[in-house]
This record gives sequence, structure tokens and C-alpha cells, in this order.
Amino acid sequence: MHFDPLRPNRVFGPPDRYEFAHGTNSLCVYEIDSLDFIKEIPVGERPDCHGTSVNNRYLYIACADGLHCIDQDVLEVVKVVDTGHVFAVNVMPDASTMLLHDAFGAILVLTDIQDMTRIRVHARLEMHDKGTVGGKGHFIEGGRFYLVNGWDVPAIYAIDLTNDYSVDLLLEDPSMLHRPDDLVITADKTKAYSACYHPESYVAVTDVAARKVIGKIRTGSGTCGLTMTNDERYVVASNDQDDSISVIDTVSDCVVATHSARAGFERLGITGYIQGISAGRDDSIYVYGCSGSGALVRFRDITSSGEWTISSPGGKLSGEKN
Repeated sequence: MHFDPLRPNRVFGPPDRYEFAHGTNSLCVYEIDSLDFIKEIPVGERPDCHGTSVNNRYLYIACADGLHCIDQDVLEVVKVVDTGHVFAVNVMPDASTMLLHDAFGAILVLTDIQDMTRIRVHARLEMHDKGTVGGKGHFIEGGRFYLVNGWDVPAIYAIDLTNDYSVDLLLEDPSMLHRPDDLVITADKTKAYSACYHPESYVAVTDVAARKVIGKIRTGSGTCGLTMTNDERYVVASNDQDDSISVIDTVSDCVVATHSARAGFERLGITGYIQGISAGRDDSIYVYGCSGSGALVRFRDITSSGEWTISSPGGKLSGEKN
């Protein structure tokens, strides 16, 4: 199965309990199968990406005042780690480590993340001084290196997880990497895909061995989030300007399907602005809204019909197709 640093429990076996989206200074919790709204949990200002622990006991959400840790047994915040303003959560497969991206061009290495009495900042990696770095990344060379995009720098960085988190500039390409955000890698580790945002939304394809961007795949408007199906055949991009996903075949590097839930958001009277994305064990695609509405959308049958369900604290639409 594809390892997603937002939902690592899905690879290691612990069952899903809930799905999540962030509201206005809150986290909205949904039952995983029905997508029924369960609870809204107050967190810090400007909540952004969230991820689960490998054992799926804890949910971490990055906020302006630090990392808020929620115990899924009680659905309450049980710890706030003083990290400063953070926005991207990347849980590592060792179950103990997290790479937490801050708002100042650095990545914080947190350790003992499944122990609320010991969780702490181990190191700060200064990536660049131009702003922030990208969202989620992924692994090459048997998990030794973690590749991550530069966002405010048109670059891909490699973090050596076995050598005290040393950082190498894998490549820089202003013409091919425009505001690169999430990054995923093919099963054979030969190609990396980078979500590239405005003004021209696309996914950039990188030859990892050659350290060269070799192509662009046009997607929906506002491409930011990426995940993969569990067999890693398809890359799925979230597009926040048209509330759509773009499904890319990694064999042909072409978009084979596009599905939009915009009509459902309009019927519910809320703004979608869907960004954070992950794949369930059955390849359902979950994308959470970042407009403050607390909305969540699930797409199913993504290579054909693209059935979607939208749920929010104020209502739900199920079984619609675009």
C-alpha cells in the first residue's frame, strides 16, 4: 500500500476511526463510513494540515500557535507542542518521528510523537530563507532520503533521515517548478510528481536519478495536494480553485479523469476550497476544505464515475455524480 504521511495508520493496520477537516480555529470530526458529522473540537488559530499517528491513537493538527495533539479515544486536545506557527504534518513510518513544516522556511523534527509525556522538538532544519516549504513529501533509496518541495523556492530538497537529517538541494528549476507543494513518488522510485500552483496549475514530473524535471501535466485550477492510489498506479491531485480532483496515470503521465464537487458545495451554500488529500484503504479519496466551513468531500470510483459525498457540520449530500 502507498504510505501517506497524513494517514500512516492505513499501511500498518490500525483501523480508521474518523475522517477530519478543519473549521475556523477548530477540527471537525466525521464517522469514517457514513461521513456523519460527530464533533467540532476547538484548536489554535489558522489550523492547516493534520495527520494521524501510526497506531492511530492521536491526530496532530498544525496551527499558528503550535502542534495540537488530539486523543481519538476522547476526541479532545491533550497536548500542545510549542513549535511556533506550523502548517504541514508529515508522520514517518518509524512511528516515532514527524517532520513538521513551519511558516519560516524550516522543518522541525519531532520525536517520541506517540508519547504525550515525551513528544518534543529534536532538531530544526533550515531549508531556505525565502518563505515556506511545501507540504507532504515521500521516500527514495529504501527510505533513506525524504524528498520535499520548496513552495516559495522552485526546488526539491532531499533530507537524509539516516545522517542526522542533513539537507541536500536535489534540483532547482524556476521554469518548471512554480510554487511546488505536495510531492509523491512512483513505486519504482524513478519519478517524482510535484503539485504546482498558480498561475498555471499543473503537476511537474521529475526524473529522480537525473535530477531533472522532464514534463508538466495540466490539471485543474489551484493544484496543491497529492496522493496516490494504494497500488501507486495513479496520482490524484486536489485543485482548490474548482473543488476538483485530477487523476493521473503514472504509465502514460496523462490525466485520465477529472471530478468536481463544486455543484455540491454550491447546493450546500458553502465554499469548498479543497486542499489536503489522502487515499483510504479502498482507494476512496478524502479531501478536506480549507475555507473554514469544516467541510469534507469523499470521491469514489475515481477512474470512471467519480461519485462524491460532501459532509459538513451543516449538512450532507450523498451519492451524487458529476
